[in-house]
Amino acid sequence: MPKTDSAMLEHCLTLFTPEWWEQAPATTDARWAREEHAMEPERLRSRAYRADDQRAVVELLLSAQAAEPGFDWPGAGQLRALLADPALDLARNTCLWEDAHGKLIAFAVLRAGRYLLWFTRPSARGDGLDALIVAWATLRARAQAADGATIALRTEARSIQTERLAALARLGFVAHTDGYSVRLTRSLATADAPSAVGELPAGYRIRPLAPAELSDYLALARELFPRASRLPLSEGRRRALMDDPAYTPSLDLVVEAADGALAGFCHSALRPDERERLGRRAGWIELLGVAPAHRHVGLARALLRAGLLALADYGADCALLTIRADNTSARALYASEGFTPLFEERAYTLTLA
Repeated sequence: MPKTDSAMLEHCLTLFTPEWWEQAPATTDARWAREEHAMEPERLRSRAYRADDQRAVVELLLSAQAAEPGFDWPGAGQLRALLADPALDLARNTCLWEDAHGKLIAFAVLRAGRYLLWFTRPSARGDGLDALIVAWATLRARAQAADGATIALRTEARSIQTERLAALARLGFVAHTDGYSVRLTRSLATADAPSAVGELPAGYRIRPLAPAELSDYLALARELFPRASRLPLSEGRRRALMDDPAYTPSLDLVVEAADGALAGFCHSALRPDERERLGRRAGWIELLGVAPAHRHVGLARALLRAGLLALADYGADCALLTIRADNTSARALYASEGFTPLFEERAYTLTLA
């Protein structure tokens, strides 16, 4: 096997050259297939994701999450929605690795040419497999980059994912210094659940999102969260999320102003796959925001409490959410509603020539 530190990644990348495969067809796919057999003693096979792989990929995700504290994004429903997004080129930007018996070992998806998500079977984890996945993503990123552009792969990790953080360091990923996010939690046990929705000003009402207003909803969400790359803010991906069996329409709330305009939203979510497979009963505040023209009248607190009450009614025992650390006003709101920090989340980038 090649080296097991950051030099391994460089080794992977230097192998993808015409000189190495003098007798191979001059195509990326051919070189990639040959390289897998050269590096892995189990002779892993790679191919793109297909619709009939969904169940196996979700099971792999849940197995990885069960073995790795802090690895809880994406949820199974979010992953299914991501893979159903018509904007994702499944043939080019997804990859599965299987052993000689067809058992799924690893999965990766590259979004927007640089956002890399990957997970592996716990028993197969190792620097060689991680380097192989990153090498594949680098090839895909290079194929989609403009001539002369700097290539940078981006991924995420949580402060309690010690093994993943060590692996990222060995692969050459560097933590972003321009901000990070914080995971917050609060109990939803009977004694701790909110007793009532916050008082709404006259003329406002909270109700579920109507599918016909999705475009207005997404326009407001993109205005409020322009840097949130992992949120489903494209219409295709959001509709895929709403079509997923894990989606609960009564948890997707909006607040309507007197003139009928959308003044804000609170998308709460359950994760039935994780509850059934992992025994986790957490609910999530996926997205909460209020339009600038409607702030400072109590809408954010009312929406948050409405979402928490709904999650408690569905049997969630705690609520989780992620927020940028520098969003001081929102952090103050959540703290006043009983949320406390769990860990930090940071972005990590691997920059290549």
